[in-house]
Amino acid sequence: MYLVADIDQDICSGTSCKLCTQYCPEANTIQYDEGLGAEGSKYGSAYVSVDRCKGCAICVWVCDTMAKHHAIKLEMIDKIPEIATTLGMQYTATGVVAERIKSEVLSEG
Repeated sequence: MYLVADIDQDICSGTSCKLCTQYCPEANTIQYDEGLGAEGSKYGSAYVSVDRCKGCAICVWVCDTMAKHHAIKLEMIDKIPEIATTLGMQYTATGVVAERIKSEVLSEG
């Protein structure tokens, strides 16, 4: 097993910084979706495609040190919820379609 980034969507949706998406060195690993996050939040949330995450912890440093949100932690991949994987997501010319994540979050909630 290995470490991957895990984003607390309740904390993340309380802000709109999106810094982690900009500083992640692995393309299309941290995405931002306006439809995710805490219920009633005016912002969306970032999420990690764990199959792409290398566990470098740059996003953790950015979130903790630069943004001061403390929403990202490194977790063992077997402790991450299944909804964080990118199976079933569609990669299109205009970006990643995250409908699978939104629908699973809504059905589990």
